Amino acid sequence: MKNSIRNQIIVAVLVSQLLLAIGLTLVVVLYSRAQLLAGFDIMLEGRADSVLAVIHDAENGTQALIFDRSKVSLPGRDLFEVWDDKGNLIWRSHNWQGTPTAVLASLSPTFELHQGAFSYRGIIVRKATIFDEEDNRPAPRNITIAYAVSTRELDRRIFKIGLFAAGSSLLLLLFAGLFAAHGVTRGLAPVRDMAIEAARVSAHNWTFNPPQSAREKNELAPLANALDTTLAGLQRAFDRERQFIADAAHELKTAVAILKSSLQLLVYQPRSNAEYRSGLGRSLEDCDRIEALVRNTLSLARAEQRADEQHSADLQNVDLVQNCEQSVADLRPLAEARGIELQCVANVESIVKADAEGLHTVWVNLLQNAIQHSPAGSKVFLRVATSAPDTTSVTVEDSGTGIPAEELPYVFDRFHRGDPSRSRSTGGFGLGLSICKAIVESFGGRIEITSPDGSGTRVSVTLAAVTRPVLVGSTSS
Repeated sequence: MKNSIRNQIIVAVLVSQLLLAIGLTLVVVLYSRAQLLAGFDIMLEGRADSVLAVIHDAENGTQALIFDRSKVSLPGRDLFEVWDDKGNLIWRSHNWQGTPTAVLASLSPTFELHQGAFSYRGIIVRKATIFDEEDNRPAPRNITIAYAVSTRELDRRIFKIGLFAAGSSLLLLLFAGLFAAHGVTRGLAPVRDMAIEAARVSAHNWTFNPPQSAREKNELAPLANALDTTLAGLQRAFDRERQFIADAAHELKTAVAILKSSLQLLVYQPRSNAEYRSGLGRSLEDCDRIEALVRNTLSLARAEQRADEQHSADLQNVDLVQNCEQSVADLRPLAEARGIELQCVANVESIVKADAEGLHTVWVNLLQNAIQHSPAGSKVFLRVATSAPDTTSVTVEDSGTGIPAEELPYVFDRFHRGDPSRSRSTGGFGLGLSICKAIVESFGGRIEITSPDGSGTRVSVTLAAVTRPVLVGSTSS
């Protein structure tokens, strides 16, 4: 199975266990060898002492020393030789050619050598003192003893210990591998179950129920929660797009149906030129509504695309106060025609990172809404002020009837109208605030709307200032 996390974890566990087994085997073998060699050296010392015990003066009265072989029982394969303090050889095993010169020159009490097919380990006892019970001389005699024993049996025991340690380690490694495979498979089961559950999610089924075991795992709980949040957001986006398409189709269908009925009335029976002109005028108005609907829909789509892609590099430095004053000047004739006073109040100078045309669209939409819902003789204000350090807020206030509290959560929804019956009389499609919200968010800003009952409406737009706002005090009406 390619790129299997399960296999990778199992292999990692087995490799680590194998390294541990090898390390433990080496430690056991080396420690056992050290202990066996220590015991082996003690045995060598004992046999050297046995040789020392049977060396005595010759009975012929000479100063010679003799080795009484009949008084000691030593293995026939052992190698040993004895010299007196003058370097004279006292005894040497028949199967040995003598201690190598390099061994004699060495100061180490032990040595290793090979003879034939066998390896030997030996000991050199220098200046060993002989005390002959029959010798009346006060000065003790010193001798040197070299004694070596085959390590064949020692090596065999070390090999058995290593074989046992390696076999035990491999057996334990096998059980560890089986346990690791079972544990990893069981531990990854919530991931597999969550993947199966996620695979069932589609545009027609948004239900995602990860296993409870996944939510209880510290490593998987964030992933399960993230998937929940992501799928919920995707579901809302799909539902919103479906609703948008349905609403747009309904609006277009209604507008086209009205246009079609107007034209049908004109061709149903002969009419005068004045009636034809009047009917065609109404049809042109309906065409203008259809064009406005398409234009607003495209504007909303572009604004939302900009907000999603966050193309901040396309934005420019915009003089916020000048942009607001221009929007107020453009809508002042409409306000005067309705008997409404339109004022722009700015007490700061602020430069924001935005698109001038997009900001103009926001202020025009907000001011149009305020003018349409304000009574004659009232005032509509557009205020520019500092809301926080490096932040500027633009507020549009009117003194109209306001928005019912139950409608406030939906005012930014596309095609939402608090009074659906007003669409034909005012030309509204319920897209103005949606467009404003998308444009403001594409600039990294925030838009909020409040409306105390019977006290008008207040829409606040907050934007980050490129330079710190400067208080100036300016009012235009």
